[in-house]
Amino acid sequence: MSTLHKKIPANTRGRDFIIGDLHGCLDLLEAEMARQQFDPSVDRMLSVGDLADRGPSSVACLRLLNEPWFHAVRGNHEDMLLGYLPAPGSPIKPSPGAGALLMRNGGQWVDALSRDELVEMKDVILPKVAALPYVVTVGEGGQQFHIAHAELLTTGPKEEKPSFWQRLTGSGNNRQEVRRVATDNMLDDTLLATMTEPIMWGRRLIKEVDTATSKTLETPQGPLLISQNAYNPGLSLTYVGHTPLPQMTLHASHMYVDRGAYLRNENSGLLMLDHQQVLGWLGLG
Repeated sequence: MSTLHKKIPANTRGRDFIIGDLHGCLDLLEAEMARQQFDPSVDRMLSVGDLADRGPSSVACLRLLNEPWFHAVRGNHEDMLLGYLPAPGSPIKPSPGAGALLMRNGGQWVDALSRDELVEMKDVILPKVAALPYVVTVGEGGQQFHIAHAELLTTGPKEEKPSFWQRLTGSGNNRQEVRRVATDNMLDDTLLATMTEPIMWGRRLIKEVDTATSKTLETPQGPLLISQNAYNPGLSLTYVGHTPLPQMTLHASHMYVDRGAYLRNENSGLLMLDHQQVLGWLGLG
């Protein structure tokens, strides 16, 4: 069973790295780990999820969950995988249409598993996937930061447009609360249980970004687009992926780090960010 919110202490011995959506691209991760001299004895890797599908090494990427230095959150591709291959003992049964959905999103590797790999998936890997948290928080207080897959947005009811008469008179109460960005003190299990859909699948926040009014900061890891609404009051820096972008983007305290690794072209790549360096870029260190 998944833990909604996992808290881990600050890393006082080494570095914390955040990686974008891996999507089976283990070779790209290994190249970055070598380039940045990742030390598994003291460093940690924090993943925004979507470990498998689309790339050539889905099983190998999922095996990273066995490593004590690797921490991941649950993304929509983990969700699709569990819909097709529920973990042993799970009360969840395979969803109608789950196979077709997974295959449309790069999951053909599942049907190509060998007998031994299928046993490994069911006995070892799937229970770990099912246990992935939706949010990871590192550290405490003013130094903490979060990892999620898509966005930390509450699932309020859809906004209803007031009638002409209500707009004219200011009467009526049919304008309901819309979704809003969560804050640190809202990240409890009760609220997170209602937020799993936007956490894994949401794209509302990134669609708010206006590139024309944003500024670009050049960094050693490429350009970082910073929106006019770079920070949301009450929410610590939150690393997310889900939406492949041509550059890192900061909006509403969400740091978007998915560069579409599986695309493997001149405009894509796998980001592996040193959190302390990111704080330095942003003047937060």
